[in-house]
Amino acid sequence: MTTSECYDRLGGDYEDICQRFKTEARIQKFLGMLLRDASYSNLCTALEEKDYDAAFRAAHTLKGVALNLGLGRLAKSSSELTEALRARQENEAVHPLFLLLERDFTETCGLVKQLLENGDKAGDR
Repeated sequence: MTTSECYDRLGGDYEDICQRFKTEARIQKFLGMLLRDASYSNLCTALEEKDYDAAFRAAHTLKGVALNLGLGRLAKSSSELTEALRARQENEAVHPLFLLLERDFTETCGLVKQLLENGDKAGDR
């Protein structure tokens, strides 16, 4: 899988990220940082503990990371959850939006791991 194919599968804007990051090595370096980012783990913990202030901050941070990396679907689902948590209290939208974010995060991390483990076989940019 190429970096371009990875971005296509994640609903991202590969051309935009290429303009911002300039090289494949930098794109992949920052994608790798997503795998080590604690925002998703912090979000899960905060929701389990019903700490909606911390959940909001974690979702907002994850949204920023996803937007900066041009990860379309993850940015959208984290943005929607951030807005549901903006009031910093439980509401009926939080759980279903978290499930969407969980799916997108899992898919994103899986594809990023696959990309980084296998390298960019097509030598894209």
